[in-house]
Amino acid sequence: MSQKEQDILKSMFSHVSEEMLPPTFQSETMQRIRKEAIRVEKRNKRLQLLALIAATIITICLAIAALIYLHIPQSMLEIPRISFPLYYLYFGFLVLILLVADHLFRQHYYKKTVRP
Repeated sequence: MSQKEQDILKSMFSHVSEEMLPPTFQSETMQRIRKEAIRVEKRNKRLQLLALIAATIITICLAIAALIYLHIPQSMLEIPRISFPLYYLYFGFLVLILLVADHLFRQHYYKKTVRP
């Protein structure tokens, strides 16, 4: 920093009056930091849930497209007797259950390992 810049800064700081911070400043600041951390954590959980839902929908769509593209009739797959569109919903529901279970197990694992 040059001498001229230092002089400018000194003159600026000399005009600033010194005020005492309130006694609750530290606790209020820490409370705001905690609230912000909680807000960010909730936002991240919502984003993870949205990513899980998006992955489920993409997986279901890809599975349906593969079954249609490969011309696999329902009779080749031994599943309960339900109509063809309901089969896709059944399959998609199973995938959704597995992905949600995976998400919950991962959350439980990270709580146990990351924050003891």
